[in-house]
Amino acid sequence: MRTTRARTITSTLVAGLLLVPATAAVAAAGTDAGAQRAEGSFVASVDFPTLQARDVRGNKCEFTVEGTLTFSGDVVGEAVGTTTAVIFAPCSDALASPPGTSFDVFRFEGVFSGEVLGDPTSGALSYAGVTRVGGAIDATVILDGDDGARAVVRADAQVAVGGTYSGVARRS
Repeated sequence: MRTTRARTITSTLVAGLLLVPATAAVAAAGTDAGAQRAEGSFVASVDFPTLQARDVRGNKCEFTVEGTLTFSGDVVGEAVGTTTAVIFAPCSDALASPPGTSFDVFRFEGVFSGEVLGDPTSGALSYAGVTRVGGAIDATVILDGDDGARAVVRADAQVAVGGTYSGVARRS
């Protein structure tokens, strides 16, 4: 009981820390006169040979792995970068199980090249959230184009697969 309650509290706190800044960003982007509704889908490609795992405090495992997010819809293009995930299981269990077997908190940091609402752009892209047991992801994607283009969207996805997104975007 105590472990379950601690996990629930930890999960809630971590999700809150990840999502509060993104929620504020969505609200701010939504009040921008140039912001428009944005939606589409994306595919997550994981370069599993680059996976590095290390045990971290609290009987958890930290994964670091390279990968690519490929977007279609109102945001079109690719982001290449690195995902760091803290998996709520020892590394021996996490490495022996398929992705999504255990709860985790993750963050992808990459460089995007493509288009936002039809205008070419490139810049930093982050994708952060939680993976629930079973592999369902609830996350936020934030794209900051070097030329002022911006997208802040919520992702509904499956770990190591991809999914759909919706939110707001602004051209450069």
